[in-house]
Amino acid sequence: MTPAPSTSAGQGGEFTFITGEGGSTAATPTPPEPPRPPVPPDYDDPGCENAPPPLEAFTCDPFDPYGGGCLLGEACKLTIEYPSEPCGQEVYGSACALAGTGQQGDGCGDGADCGPGHVCVITGSGTQCVQVCKVDGPSGCPSGLVCEPLDVKGFGGCL
Repeated sequence: MTPAPSTSAGQGGEFTFITGEGGSTAATPTPPEPPRPPVPPDYDDPGCENAPPPLEAFTCDPFDPYGGGCLLGEACKLTIEYPSEPCGQEVYGSACALAGTGQQGDGCGDGADCGPGHVCVITGSGTQCVQVCKVDGPSGCPSGLVCEPLDVKGFGGCL
């Protein structure tokens, strides 16, 4: 004999009882499972075992953003040139570029938005301008901020 469900309303809400041989048993409602995050697509590691170290091409001093021969309206900015092929060689350096106006914590879309002595980085608070700092030695970061390393060796950003 198949148990026949019946519903009964009480002070605590609605309950479902299953009746059949052996008496009646109150069914406990099961909460729905939380949604599972989507599974990311498989990552295809190019396997760059012998990738060459980055090249360096510094044409000015990012710690002296107005020095080093930059023209009026320009500042010395950190640069990264990414390779066009997998396992290619990156080029880290600096170059004179148009000086932006963004200061510490200001939002940015690229390095051109940031003022002299600042670089555009992705942070936990979004993409923003941060002051360039020295990873080794006195950082020069404003009080309460720490010099966190950037991809360019020896340089950091005040976060």
